[in-house]
Amino acid sequence: MKALIAVEASRRAIYAPKICDLTLLPGLKHTNLNLDFRLLRILRVDGFPEFQHDEDLSQYLQPALEEVYLKHWPSATSFDGLNKYCPRLQVLDQDVSVRNDNQRCGLVEFLNTNRTLRRVRLMISPSDLHQMLAVLTALRRVITLEDLEIMGEISTVTLEQLRDSQHDESISSRPDEHFGSVRRIKVIVRVSALPLLPTIFSAMTDLSLNLRVDSNDGHAHDLDALVGLPLESLRLHVGAGARVPSEELLCLRDTQSLKSLIINTSTFPSPMPKFKVTNYQFKQIFANLSRLETLLCMFPLDIPDPDTALKDLGQSCPKLETIRLYCPIDIIAWMDIPEPVFPSLKFCWFSKVSDRNLLGEQNETTAQLLAEVLDRHAPNMDRFVALDRYTFHPNAGDQLSKMTMRAHGRIKETGQTRHAKEQTRNMFMQ
Repeated sequence: MKALIAVEASRRAIYAPKICDLTLLPGLKHTNLNLDFRLLRILRVDGFPEFQHDEDLSQYLQPALEEVYLKHWPSATSFDGLNKYCPRLQVLDQDVSVRNDNQRCGLVEFLNTNRTLRRVRLMISPSDLHQMLAVLTALRRVITLEDLEIMGEISTVTLEQLRDSQHDESISSRPDEHFGSVRRIKVIVRVSALPLLPTIFSAMTDLSLNLRVDSNDGHAHDLDALVGLPLESLRLHVGAGARVPSEELLCLRDTQSLKSLIINTSTFPSPMPKFKVTNYQFKQIFANLSRLETLLCMFPLDIPDPDTALKDLGQSCPKLETIRLYCPIDIIAWMDIPEPVFPSLKFCWFSKVSDRNLLGEQNETTAQLLAEVLDRHAPNMDRFVALDRYTFHPNAGDQLSKMTMRAHGRIKETGQTRHAKEQTRNMFMQ
């Protein structure tokens, strides 16, 4: 929009009908343009403080409009216009919470009457239980909806109310009005809510979970409820004082569609609590996760033999591209392995480079050898980090770790590493 306003008024009328993707920025005067945006497909509203009337937004609500991204809350009239003038609207991405009843009612009414949306991403305050229930109740009537993301924790009480209301006589018994078309789900819930998800989202095929585990949840962290869910992504957010025994993670071996597993802690940046696991448990957890691409664990691993654990991990998860594990890595242990341990790995973070199998002095020559072994067993890796803390301070590692990181090229930005340069050079040579 800034570029459009900058040109002469006579030129704007020429450019506007050709624009397919438009961003409205705060502070710009968008009013009284009176232009024809007939081909506009994507509208991004980052702000519009200069709008004085609802009709100032109406010129962008065109029949061709398919995607709307909101970082600033529009009026209820504008929401009504989306349903009235945009019959092809498929995507609503709202990155700001409602602040008053008028905004809440405008959103709910819009969802209640919409019959075209396929993908919805909404930010809803977890403390506003009334709005959360009202929005979800409206969303389940959007019979075209396929992809749903709610930013904001959905309480177990809200999910129970949603489940129970399905049997209310005022709700249609048609299955397509109970999230019957929704395939992809991304939500934030607690462990106690897990059994409710398949009863509400019965058609889901891809589930991304941000699962909260707090100390006041007691010891009932029954993660077995994950089994049977079509998990694609799982983030376990472990609160202060809470713990998830490694035995409970054994259920993950039955979530074979999992592509991303992140276990983090709310104690950051305090000292990291340890995660104790046996080699057998570690191997069993990942035994069937052949689709796993991302593995991040923000707890130091207390494991008897980390070298064997990493080799088992590479064998079970050949598609791993990103690893962050706080355990030592003994690169020399990979010397005699013929095949790459991590053939797809691009980013790797361990706590330190182990020297227990090294003979001789720790020097640049040794570090270069270790970097070459890393290259052989992770041929696609662009970034290697060996630090035992959350934050990235290159000078904080021990001597061998620092030299190995330097030899591999991790100090430079990812786009400047030697692997990236080689890939760029090969691209131009083809």
